[in-house]
This record gives sequence, C-alpha cells and structure tokens, in this order.
Amino acid sequence: MKKIVYIFDIDDTLILHTPNRLDYYNSGTDETLKKIFESLKVDGIYIYTNGTYGHGKAVVENLRLENSINQIFARDTLPFMKPYHESFDFVRNEIIKDMNTHDIEYLFFDDLLDNLKTAKGIGWNTVWINPKSSDKEKFIDYSFSNIYQALTFCYLNQN
Repeated sequence: MKKIVYIFDIDDTLILHTPNRLDYYNSGTDETLKKIFESLKVDGIYIYTNGTYGHGKAVVENLRLENSINQIFARDTLPFMKPYHESFDFVRNEIIKDMNTHDIEYLFFDDLLDNLKTAKGIGWNTVWINPKSSDKEKFIDYSFSNIYQALTFCYLNQN
C-alpha cells in the first residue's frame, strides 16, 4: 500500500500566508494548526526549508508541532538548497529510507513557483500557498491562499 507524506516549506508557506496574519515566530497561542496536523491521516510529515535547521526547529516548536514532524530538512543539513533538483533527490531518498519503501505519494506545500516546478518534475504533487493562488501555473496541482485552506482541503479529502 502506498504511503502518503506531506512536505512543508516554512516561511511564507506555513507561517506567513495565514488568515489572521499572526506572527508565528513569536506566538504559539494558535492551536488550530496543531489540531489540523494531528488530524491528518498521513504516514509522515516533513519540513523542507532553505532556512537553517535551528530556524526550522524553532518554528516547529513554537507552533507546538514537534510531535507531528518526522524530520526537518534545512540548508545546513542538505548538500543543495531548493530549487536544485539534487536537493529534492536527497530529500526524497531520505524519506524513502525513513518510510522503508519506494511506494510513496508526496504532497509538497510551498510558496515559491521554482520550488514547486522542480518538485513536480520529480513526480511530487504540488500545493502552492499564495494569496494570488488563483493564477496558478500548469505544474501546480492545488493552490490555496493560505495553509489553513490547504490543510482543510486535505483533511476533507482523506481516504
């Protein structure tokens, strides 16, 4: 049976384009995102950021998502950064090792089109998080103006 993993960029994807524009760097009071993450029926959740590992870890802890995240991939833990194909290959290979299978369906959430284009090129499903999401490119599978809309859609469409 195919495993399902979600991969999230942090800045602008997970914490900026939100309905109420909270400062998630300094505020951990919103429990909505945590509850949605906990309700997702997926085999793995990963963070994939061009920020540092420390930055990724701090945001994950501030959002109280540390129990939901399998691993954080960051610029100081990867041989290449997004949008380089080699970076995506590295992350995919690490997830394959973590999941102990090649039979994986990937859903990649990001705000930058270059990153999503590369992800689509290696066979990942792409989710664009951007307030201008109605103007999506062909390589975008889904587009939402904020992460809450995207995750609500994912939750409602779980098998």
